[in-house]
Amino acid sequence: MNADEKQAFKDALTTARTSFDRSRKRLADIESEAYWLREEMGKLRRTITALAAMCSEAPWTDAMGITDACTEVMTAEKGTVSTQDVLRSLEAIGFDLSSQKNAGASVHSILGRLAEKGKIEKIDATDAEGGAVVKWRGPSYDEEYDLIPF
Repeated sequence: MNADEKQAFKDALTTARTSFDRSRKRLADIESEAYWLREEMGKLRRTITALAAMCSEAPWTDAMGITDACTEVMTAEKGTVSTQDVLRSLEAIGFDLSSQKNAGASVHSILGRLAEKGKIEKIDATDAEGGAVVKWRGPSYDEEYDLIPF
C-alpha cells in the first residue's frame, strides 16, 4: 500500500469516527429529551386526573395501555422496585387501574413479560425474614441510587 492509499484510509477513519461521535451525541440528546417528555407527560396526567376529580368528572384516560404504562414507570425508575411500588407509581401518574380485576397480578404478569423480553430485569431475592421476594430493575437502574437494600 502506498502513502496516498494509506492517507485515504486514515481520512476515511477520521470521518467515520467523527460521524460516529456526532450520532452518539445526537442519540444521547434524543434519549434525554424523551426522558424529560415522559416526566412532563406523567405530571400532566396526574394534574388532569386530579382536576377531573375536583370537577366531578369521570377519570380521564389516554390511549396508553397498561403495558405501556408499566414500561413508562420502569423506564423512569432508577432503583430496585417491587410490584407494589409499580402499582403506586401507576396510580401516581394517573393511570386508571379500575378496569383490572386484580391489578397487582396484572402488573406482576406484565413485568414478568417485560423481563423475559430483556426490557427490565427480574431480581429474585429473600427478605429480612428469609421469605422469597421478587423485585424489578428498569433500563435506567443506577446502583448508586439504590440506597435501600431489599
